[in-house]
Amino acid sequence: MPSTEINREGLDAVVAAIPPGSPVFMVNLLRFRDQADYGGRTDLAPCTGREAYFTRYLPAFNETAGPYGSTELVFGGNVAGNVVGPLDEAWDGIGLVRYPSVEVFQKLIADSAYLEKAEPHRVAALADWRLYATTSLF
Repeated sequence: MPSTEINREGLDAVVAAIPPGSPVFMVNLLRFRDQADYGGRTDLAPCTGREAYFTRYLPAFNETAGPYGSTELVFGGNVAGNVVGPLDEAWDGIGLVRYPSVEVFQKLIADSAYLEKAEPHRVAALADWRLYATTSLF
């Protein structure tokens, strides 16, 4: 089932599982809409979901993440194909973002600047999304 919203129960479980102050790496699996869906807004030029994500969401994310320290996009890429898993489960892109801690991630996604400037572009851009919180083994 497609999903584009953060699951609060999942987030609470992640916060409980990761030691406070530990870095967290968020793995994003991205499926873009053919056309970004801004719900009838007319103040933005039409564009693809991919364009909305890369030219609108990411710059707004970077701007709103700035006050939260060393948050960084570690890797971003296009998915070339599916080698393991259901063949009908196709993703367009992947992103790996490092946050100083899960608490920083939690504060960022609740920040009014993020909610106003970045989130609308993410929602408009994505047809489906998975977000996995991971910690380093080393």
